[in-house]
Amino acid sequence: MEFLQTSSEFPFSAAVIHSGRILQAVLTGIPAGSDRPVRGGVIAELHEIFRQLDEILSLAKAKRTAVVSVELYLQHVLRDIEAVNVAYREYFGTHPPNRRAFGVDLQSGMMIEAAFVAELS
Repeated sequence: MEFLQTSSEFPFSAAVIHSGRILQAVLTGIPAGSDRPVRGGVIAELHEIFRQLDEILSLAKAKRTAVVSVELYLQHVLRDIEAVNVAYREYFGTHPPNRRAFGVDLQSGMMIEAAFVAELS
């Protein structure tokens, strides 16, 4: 198992590669070096998550089209899902991966957390 991104602030790896073919990443709107999400609400946090995902995909030499599955965890799913859908469409374009969205209680003042699975070539 290869650890692509580890965190000094939290006791887990944000992204790992299994058997050289499967990338799994769990990301939040908390940028490196911080213990709080970016300001601006759920969409600002989602943009930070996508920025981190782009960085991880680049390290793995993969494109967004490699992402096959996404799980979104939203503090206010019913309130925020419509805006999240717009940002999601903009990010993934014509190749949207499978996705599930859940309403959950998040920690650290977060509005959204996302889990990604990508297949590497």
